[in-house]
Amino acid sequence: MTAIAMTPAPSAIQTLGFDRPAQVRAAIVTAAFVALFWELLGFIPNQLGSAAGTGKLVHMWLTEQDWSHGPLIPAFSAYLVHIHWDRIRRCPIRFAWLGLPILLAGLAMYGASVATIIPFAFAKPMAMMLTLLGVIVLLCGVPAMAYLWLPWMYLFFAIPMPKRLYFELTTPLRAMVAWVATKVLTFVPDLYIQHHGTVIQYDFKGRSGEIGVVDACSGMRSLIALCAIGVAVAFMTPRPTWQRLILVASCVPIAIFCNFIRVITTCVLHIFVDSAYAEGSYHTALGLVTLALGFVMFSALGWVLSNLTVPADDADEPGGTAARA
Repeated sequence: MTAIAMTPAPSAIQTLGFDRPAQVRAAIVTAAFVALFWELLGFIPNQLGSAAGTGKLVHMWLTEQDWSHGPLIPAFSAYLVHIHWDRIRRCPIRFAWLGLPILLAGLAMYGASVATIIPFAFAKPMAMMLTLLGVIVLLCGVPAMAYLWLPWMYLFFAIPMPKRLYFELTTPLRAMVAWVATKVLTFVPDLYIQHHGTVIQYDFKGRSGEIGVVDACSGMRSLIALCAIGVAVAFMTPRPTWQRLILVASCVPIAIFCNFIRVITTCVLHIFVDSAYAEGSYHTALGLVTLALGFVMFSALGWVLSNLTVPADDADEPGGTAARA
């Protein structure tokens, strides 16, 4: 007799569903997760119109301009899940047990941070992210991570980096921005300009002054926000991997270039127009324009990359036009 290998029927493979019971379970897991990390994610203030009483992470999103993009990150992460949902729900739930040790490691790390065994404030959000990864793998299985790794990784754009690292990065960026702005503005007639560290000194037709490149002008704020925009542009639409790699690699150069434009524009307004236009709400508005410029540059680069290659069907015909019956 010949043994016949039996393979499980397709219906025997468990896949993700989102019926009413699954929706209830998802709501319970979400509520439990937020409750567990309420110290970070608490979103109910002591009084309306105030950020007091909110979780540490939410409080930074609401009060610090460097991280004001924070609330948008989870929303876009959810959108990334939405656009791949049909593929995600067809993934078989396999090796879900691997999520349990990841989940326990995240909980242990969070408990150690709460007990100050790990004396770094950054450990709490890292423990939260590790716990979230464990929950995802435990509920969805390993195959679904082919589509869920990016939404999970994207959430890191909403987590403030340690203060020490932040200021260590801003200092050289401030000096570089001051140097570039000085070199560019030396081409302006009748303008004498030089920089000492992060301070720009100028003299224009007998009128002199100083412009300090503060932390907000270092570019770290726009660097993080524009990197988030660049990754979004790279993965929002179907693209070859090489195009996505180019778009992601261009995040830092585009962000630094946009910040150069912002600081040079600020210096021009300060010197030649009115210093009032280089601070306060005008300065904030200029920052928003910088983000818009970065988005346009990313979109333009994405368009160029998309039009570099010719579809195989079109390439067979002279002039790149496929024959039609």
